[in-house]
Amino acid sequence: MEGDDSLVARQLFGGAMSIEIPRRFVDVSQFREVPDNQEVFADGSTDQSFIIELLELAQDTPNDQAAKFHFNVIAAEGAAVSAQVEGQIKQQDVMDGVANRTIATGLQQVGKHRDNPAHVNLVHLYVACLRVFEVNTDIVVSMNSPTFIDQGSSVSKDVDPSHFSHFNAPHVAEMTFHRSIETFNISDWSIFG
Repeated sequence: MEGDDSLVARQLFGGAMSIEIPRRFVDVSQFREVPDNQEVFADGSTDQSFIIELLELAQDTPNDQAAKFHFNVIAAEGAAVSAQVEGQIKQQDVMDGVANRTIATGLQQVGKHRDNPAHVNLVHLYVACLRVFEVNTDIVVSMNSPTFIDQGSSVSKDVDPSHFSHFNAPHVAEMTFHRSIETFNISDWSIFG
């Protein structure tokens, strides 16, 4: 099963950026429309997803709280029943000092958009915010990794139990997230106008 987690480079936003994520994740835009400011990759066998978003810099949010701010926005937009930040990694300069990165991790109880609200899943949410002040942008990289899927959830029948028990284990998912965000790169700054 280790081979399923080998990282492969994915071109983002027409090749202006890239990130390496596990081979098992597929580009969601092949199946449904994705907003222009997002890139979404998912693994149906685990119900995990990676989302990369380009957002206007949240001016009123202190730099050291940027990832926590976006964690809470993601939870609210996903209509989470509950969400709790469990850890934060202090800000650090990345990409040769071009961006300032913070990371927040935590748990949320959330249902899929078409599920009965009584059928919530327990999901680890990993969020990295790369603040690029020069272009007034927060680049938000998030990974959703369920640790419990309610039997009534619409995705319960699609999840592979052996993949789920391995790849969704919190220590494995967190390692996958950290390995991936270390590879994030901007190669074409003209995307920012």
